[in-house]
Amino acid sequence: MAAMATYVAESDTYAGWSTGRNFGYFGLAAGAVWLTGWAAMHGHLPALQPADAGGQLMLFAMEWIGGGVFGLMAVCVLGSLMLSNKSRGTVTLDDMGVTRQIGERSRMLRWAEIEGFVVTPISGGITLIPREGRERIEIPRFLDDYRGCIAEIKAREVKNLPPDNVQVRRARSKRGGWRQAIWAYASSFAFLIAYNTGATHAVRVVGLVGCVGYFAWLVLFEDREPDDHDWAGWVSGAVLLGMLGWLVRHMMYTW
Repeated sequence: MAAMATYVAESDTYAGWSTGRNFGYFGLAAGAVWLTGWAAMHGHLPALQPADAGGQLMLFAMEWIGGGVFGLMAVCVLGSLMLSNKSRGTVTLDDMGVTRQIGERSRMLRWAEIEGFVVTPISGGITLIPREGRERIEIPRFLDDYRGCIAEIKAREVKNLPPDNVQVRRARSKRGGWRQAIWAYASSFAFLIAYNTGATHAVRVVGLVGCVGYFAWLVLFEDREPDDHDWAGWVSGAVLLGMLGWLVRHMMYTW
């Protein structure tokens, strides 16, 4: 009977969605402060109209500090979602190979198909690099027995690949695809619709929803390639989040 070991990915305190919810609740509170300050400063809340310079300063602080904290918490939620998305499911090792199961999705690499592995920066864990024509498998560091899993993989003579390895370079250069292009063009069109002050409110809201949907897809479902500079993905996500926030602010001021 073939030997088999199954490791369960258990998110730790900092990667779990429960932490992201805490960031989200704090961000919602900060967003409410920001929205209240903005509405009062622009005359949408007559009961909160400032009577003196001190009141104006208070509303100004509510708008800008609340908005800044809201943006910071949004980035924290983004990071928590990215880690939580990678840190779930199971990893099964048997005599055939490695199987990664996340919900209904499953990937399998036979031992003979694995070129080696690279360390996944920031989020931790390793990424198994296939020799040819197969999808890679990411092993998260939040397994119930991560050290045991890695030891078993290394016992199968799976080596740590250098950065100049041909398959590693090929994995990094493998970008794009027709689905990504369609998503990118659709999101750009949605952004222009939401930004257009001449469009109706309903149409602009639809455009904003499209932008939010594209951002959620990038964070939760896009299949990224392993890269020594994985921080670039975080920076890109933060930039996209900032653009989305700027679009919301533009819509608020041109409503």
